[in-house]
Amino acid sequence: MKYLSLLAMCILMLSCNSVQKEKTEKKEVAQIKHAALSIEQVMQTAADNVGKEVYFQGTVNHVCAHSGKRCILKTADGKLSIRVEATGKLEGFTKELAGNDLIVTGTLREKRLDTDYIDKWEADVKAKHVDEEKGEHCSSEMANIKEMRDWMKENNKDYYAIYYVDGTAYEIVE
Repeated sequence: MKYLSLLAMCILMLSCNSVQKEKTEKKEVAQIKHAALSIEQVMQTAADNVGKEVYFQGTVNHVCAHSGKRCILKTADGKLSIRVEATGKLEGFTKELAGNDLIVTGTLREKRLDTDYIDKWEADVKAKHVDEEKGEHCSSEMANIKEMRDWMKENNKDYYAIYYVDGTAYEIVE
């Protein structure tokens, strides 16, 4: 009888420990979710973190309908966005993710558009503008080119940096 009551106490203690461990794990997951950077934070330090792992949160603005291999996440105010490419075990994104908040893990990458590339792009846009009757599309491209040139001048760079993420995992924020 003594052994039976001792065994019952041990089982009770182990089950309490298991419940406590589960509560601790849930608390740790919640803390990790709060540790996710915003897109603004990622972009503020992007130049220093190229090639490093990032963990951030944003709202899915667009999922590539053709391949599903990329999506665009934006900030709550819609002023900043970042492209996420599906890599590694991450096979892709579904259209149903549009509008959801995601926490993404991946490696920050940079693509540089140098002055020669931008000059050629501008020449192509101007040539296209002559061929088209309405220049609405061209005017938005020209505005992008101007914005890139302004950024290059302000930052004393001979290239325009585009940052994106090679995504390796994501989770939907509930």
